[in-house]
Parts: sequence; structure tokens; C-alpha cells
Amino acid sequence: MAKPPDLTKKPASFAVDKQPLREEEQLLKAFFESSPIPAFVIGKDRRIIYWNGALEKMSGIMAEDVIGSKDHWKAFYHEYRPTMADLIVDERQDEIPYWYPDKYKKSDLIEDAYEATDFFPALEDKGKWLRFTASALKGSTGTLIGAVETLEDITGRKLAEDALRESEARYRTLSITDALTGLYNSRHFYDQIRLEIERADRYGHPLSLLLLDIDNFKKFNDSYGHLEGDVVLVRLGEVIRRCLRKTDSAYRFGGEEFTVILPETTGDAATILAERIREEFENEGFYPLGGEEAVHKTVSIGVAQYISQEELRMFLKRVDSNMYRAKRQGKNRVFYGKR
Repeated sequence: MAKPPDLTKKPASFAVDKQPLREEEQLLKAFFESSPIPAFVIGKDRRIIYWNGALEKMSGIMAEDVIGSKDHWKAFYHEYRPTMADLIVDERQDEIPYWYPDKYKKSDLIEDAYEATDFFPALEDKGKWLRFTASALKGSTGTLIGAVETLEDITGRKLAEDALRESEARYRTLSITDALTGLYNSRHFYDQIRLEIERADRYGHPLSLLLLDIDNFKKFNDSYGHLEGDVVLVRLGEVIRRCLRKTDSAYRFGGEEFTVILPETTGDAATILAERIREEFENEGFYPLGGEEAVHKTVSIGVAQYISQEELRMFLKRVDSNMYRAKRQGKNRVFYGKR
């Protein structure tokens, strides 16, 4: 765990050899003033020595207003906290993990330098994402005389990356979702049932499957049309979703068939859940073509519990057979065949 910082700690006073520093200052000044990269330099006492034009533009703070002060943090934060350059000049590098958890690394190119990426809420109205590097400045004798911090505005790239991730996530969701009901589609079902079978075999835990089919659905479509039939499909999807636990998942298997994967569930427990779905759906009222009298639909449900080391094909065949047995026994019922 990172060591918590001591914000009351004051940097020790430090005397610098003026002659060699004067030459280095001239070089630094020429470099930083002409650089398009926002940057500032602080001395060993944390006072600002340079604040270049690129940083003036980024921060909206003019160099003449901050040179000689210790107010560089105000460009980046609403409340006081040390910048990475402060930690380097105070030789408190052990506190970097505290201030930049999982956001920093030691520079691969510069000795005694650290890189990080973070969000700075104080920059402009909405804040900015910056990638920044802070490194120690040493005199000709190798003595630490200050630190330089350079900054790169990566807000545009960060927003683009976030948008790309959201787009990819949205595309993946669409690719595994049935557009009409909002449940998962059959392609995703096969991916998930294989994973659940593998898990059941590995840990010896129960796994059950439901297969649901709307009774006399073709007759309903022929009587009222496919748009009204779509309403029935959507409503069944809603009923199923209401009845499931967080660990369960539901899929539109195709046409008027739906399936539900029930991890950690025995066939007997799955039968109870299936009965709840059947009863709730039977109580749903439909008013096709604006009719005043409610039409009720029913569903037949097959239940099967996975048998260890069983092939997926046989598992699906058993639940399908159980669903058709529910149909043959009069529809609007649940059938659980243990073998």
C-alpha cells in the first residue's frame, strides 16, 4: 500500500552554485520558450522558474502571474495537492503511487523521471486528460536543483478511445441480442450453454434448462396479424425476465421458442420457476386490433437437468422432447423428464 503523504512537509532550503546555474538557466529558457510542448520548471524550493507560452495557452495562466510563486498546482487542481514535479524535488518519489495509483510508471527514456496519465478537472470548464512527464534537473555536479514537468493534452484521443470502446460494446450487445424482445439470441445461447456445461462438469454443480413454446401461436398470427404476434413475443420476454434471478439468462431461441439457462439449479427447482413463468404469462391480457375483450395466451415448457458429461446435443434433445410432451399432454403446462 502506498505511503500516505505529509502535506505539511516543507522542502528544505537549498543553496545553488550561481555561476553554473546561470548558464543552464539560459539554455533552459531558450528551450522552453521555443517549445510547443506545455511545460514548467520549479526550483528546489518549489518556486516556479519557467512557465512557457504553450502552458500559458493551455492553462490560461500567464507566466508573469506565477513566476517566483508556488502556485503551479492551481492550474491543474481545485484544491492544493503536490504535482509530480513537487514530489521529485522533495525526493518523495515513494508517494507517487499514493497520488497516481495505477496511473504512473518510471520513464523508459529518462533517468529519474516518471510518466502518468490523469484527468485534470481544473483545466477549462470540463477538465482535460493530460499525459505528463516529470524529471529531475541536476546541475553540472549532479546535484538536484529542480524539476521539469511537460504536459500533453490527450483529451481528444481519450474521448475518441472511449467512444470506440462504447461503440464496440454497443455492437457486441447488438450482435448477441434479439432485436424484438431484447433477450439474448440463439447464437449467444450456444456460447453460454457450452460455458455453463463446462463449469457444471468441472465443479459438479447442477445445471438446468427450460425450453418454452407459445401455444397455438400460428393461429394467433393468422387471426390478428404478425404485428400483434410480435406484441405477444415481447410480452413473454418481459414475463421471463421478471421471473429470473441475476445468475439466470434468457434467450429467444427462434420464432416463438424461448430458452432459459439456470446455473446452480436442479430440475425440481427449475420446474418451480417454469410454473411461475407459465402462470404469469397466462394471466397477461392482449387486446389485438383494439378489441375490448382480453385474449390470453399460454406457453408449454420443457425442463431438463444436465447429466454429467452429457453431450450438448443430447441435453438439447431431452429438453426439446420434454417441451413437446407438455404440448401432447394438453399444452399450457410444464413437463420435467428426469431422463
